[in-house]
Amino acid sequence: MKWYIDMKIKVVMKWVKKAIVLLFAFIYLSPLYIAVVNSIKPYAEVIKNPVGLPTVPTFENFAEAYQTSEIFQLYLNSIYITVVSVVLLVVLSSMAAYIIARRSGKISQILYVFGLAGIMVPPVVTLVPSINTLKTLGVLYSPVGLFLFYAGTFFSTALFLYVQFIKTIPKDLDEAAIVDGASTVGVFFKIIFPLARPCTATTVIFLSMWIWNDFLNPMYILGTKGGRTITTGIYTSIGALTSKWNLVFANVILASLPIVILYLCMQKQFMKGMTSGAIKG
Repeated sequence: MKWYIDMKIKVVMKWVKKAIVLLFAFIYLSPLYIAVVNSIKPYAEVIKNPVGLPTVPTFENFAEAYQTSEIFQLYLNSIYITVVSVVLLVVLSSMAAYIIARRSGKISQILYVFGLAGIMVPPVVTLVPSINTLKTLGVLYSPVGLFLFYAGTFFSTALFLYVQFIKTIPKDLDEAAIVDGASTVGVFFKIIFPLARPCTATTVIFLSMWIWNDFLNPMYILGTKGGRTITTGIYTSIGALTSKWNLVFANVILASLPIVILYLCMQKQFMKGMTSGAIKG
């Protein structure tokens, strides 16, 4: 009788876990569903039934949103800012992580703790001091100022990911390469960095998502002189489209597409990087 009760409890718990997973999936996917279905509806249908499926799907909303929001130029601006910022962060954090991961002295540990301190400070707290610093340097209201801000803001997170991953790479590889005549820089770029591709994919996706979706920092640092990103541009266009919710949702979908495509292209490496950290860390 006891084994029968235990079996029933396991079956019930299994279904409870599935129900919880489905509930969270529903909560997280509901906004995406609403955005997608309303982006392919006429305005009248959006107002009448915002949660229902479209009677006759239409893609005219995307064409009109493209013309109204100048989304191609916004894409170019955001791609430029995201790519440069991510490349800068990946190069700086991976090189710093290699030195920290391979040295066990007190100075290295102090630098590591100092580097991670940025994780504990919310970016909003540093926004005003950062703006004053960028203004003093003469790079406020320019993409350069935004690059420097992102480099300082997300360096800690990227450093942490790389340090934890590089520690899983055997030091024997470094020693063998040095014996063969490779320099420290050569060891890093020819051996360590290629082996850290899963970690790089994970870092690139996280950083790209955060930077691409960032709204507050570009609005204050770029202002009206340094250009508009996809988030600030759509925010501006929504002011003129508040009576056209079908176009608002079309803009949201267009703004999200690049990050979704990036994740799909790097999904394999991203999952490998996540599982490598879980197993080896």
